[in-house]
Amino acid sequence: MFKVLLCIPPDYEYSYPPLGTASLCGFLKAKKIDTLQMDLNILYRKFLLNKIEADFLDTHQKKKILKQILFNFFHKKLKDRYYSDFLPRNTDRIFPFLPYENNSNSSFYFTERLLSSEYLFYYLSDIKENTFYQFYQQEKILDFLDKEKINLCGISVISPSQVIASLTLGFLIKKNLPHIHITFGGQWVTLYRKALLKRKKFFSCFDSLVVFEGETPLYRLCCMLKQKRKYYIKNLIFKETKEDFTYNHTEEDLNKLPTPDFDGLPLKEYDANDFKTITLTYETSRGCYWARCAYCVDLPLPKPTYRKKAAYLVSNDIKKLKKKYKATNLLFSDPALSPRQMLEVSKELLKNRIKIKWWCMARPDSGFKYEIFKAAFRAGLTHINFGFETANDRLYNLLSKGTKLEIVKKVIRDCKKAGILVDLQTMLGLPKEGFQEGLNTIEFLVKNKKYIFNVSFNLYYLTPQNHIFCQPEKYQIEYKQKYPFSFFIPFRNREGLTRKEAYLLWLLYEKLINKEKTYNLGPLESIKIPNYIEEKIIRFKLLEESIKLYCLFDTKSKKFIVMDRIRKNMLKLLENKNFHHLAKEQIDFLNYLLKEKFLKKTPKYGRETAL
Repeated sequence: MFKVLLCIPPDYEYSYPPLGTASLCGFLKAKKIDTLQMDLNILYRKFLLNKIEADFLDTHQKKKILKQILFNFFHKKLKDRYYSDFLPRNTDRIFPFLPYENNSNSSFYFTERLLSSEYLFYYLSDIKENTFYQFYQQEKILDFLDKEKINLCGISVISPSQVIASLTLGFLIKKNLPHIHITFGGQWVTLYRKALLKRKKFFSCFDSLVVFEGETPLYRLCCMLKQKRKYYIKNLIFKETKEDFTYNHTEEDLNKLPTPDFDGLPLKEYDANDFKTITLTYETSRGCYWARCAYCVDLPLPKPTYRKKAAYLVSNDIKKLKKKYKATNLLFSDPALSPRQMLEVSKELLKNRIKIKWWCMARPDSGFKYEIFKAAFRAGLTHINFGFETANDRLYNLLSKGTKLEIVKKVIRDCKKAGILVDLQTMLGLPKEGFQEGLNTIEFLVKNKKYIFNVSFNLYYLTPQNHIFCQPEKYQIEYKQKYPFSFFIPFRNREGLTRKEAYLLWLLYEKLINKEKTYNLGPLESIKIPNYIEEKIIRFKLLEESIKLYCLFDTKSKKFIVMDRIRKNMLKLLENKNFHHLAKEQIDFLNYLLKEKFLKKTPKYGRETAL
């Protein structure tokens, strides 16, 4: 019997179950292909959590602190390895502005540099230094593949942060179980297909690549392997293939795709879920109905054709997912849910009395009306993440955003009025964005804060294969792509904000929006540390190195905060009532301690004074 295993490799985000392998799994099972799927990403996090020694922390608390532990560990401990120069450092002017706060061996920074280095294959096979190798060995992944008699292993590479882990797994399988065909697919593979075609050595980690959409190509690959002969398949690249399928690839008819199959994924272990809820990922369309934004990160050129699934089929799928997995929430992962699709899907959910909560991403489109939002709210829509970016019509026109500020105002107000929470994705430092235009964005956000639930800021970063990348002169930017697998590409904004200016505007927003949330410590001499606040040590051991983190632990509420050594010394100043030389960061830390109820004030000293 022919058997397929689909893997989600580390290191990816943990909030929701990815849709890629679930869609492929449903498709292959509908074609009578025996298919399993495994989330190695969740298992890898468990592997790291087990390295934390702190009896006073539960699993949930360890998850919260893991990112900071990894940051400290890779930043402070790994300074003398052969790969240390590939790890981000604060001294690098690029690093402070990188998104995702990842400083480990899964960082975008580390990945792009290691892939271009002479040490790549040495690292892939280095069990003493490669944490992914150690993880696969500890979890006995190769034994599982052998025991299950897997014929085809598909590895879904969505993000650059998964690349080194994926190559490590592929390298180990090829070395120890060469009869298993390994194929890589996913967004990262499609984005870098041309660079991969030029690096034939990488094929020692996989046998084939699936580019663009994968359902039909993967099924045809299964058929080909079962027949034990090789033939041409669109979207499928082998070592000898010369075509990258840029203008000759297949796309799926969404109305013919079966319901996604999440069997085998640890649904209760994703961070969006708990013992009361199960959140799944679902898509009602592929591509983007607008598809013109110059800066688009998610849909690089060439843009996929926009296709939507019929609303009644969407309703049927959701009904099945709700029944089979007890799903209570859905993330609609469409790049941008159109007004028409939102209304049609909402009507079907209401018609069939399907009760489920969902949220989505959208453009602030003039097609959105209060009536649409109201119907969607009644159908279970709780919040929308809008691609807002800026509050300037000139920039909207330059970036082909297809909206105006007056439209944005009306959309977010109608959305809020309908009872739906509004999230705004915002960028500062866009090409040709002036300082006053940046201030206009900050002013808009502050003035309209009562309509906005959350604002997510990004300092604009250049990514490959969008209009800005392909037409730098038009957008007045300069860049050099030093590494062929770079995702965040350093650039200079010739006519616009510098990175530092954009960051200062971001800080200005934080100050303005949080001015009502300041906390007064009172006279400094009145501050006391309660006796139920204890200083604890968290230990972390990895790669035969260990690191300590100091924390304050509230034995009553079980809350904790981590301190570095500077803050630890600052607490000694606090105990000695010596506050004359406190730095601003330390004063902010005192305010934070108070906010989290780690400190208490003695009221007898009269009028409070703010720090």
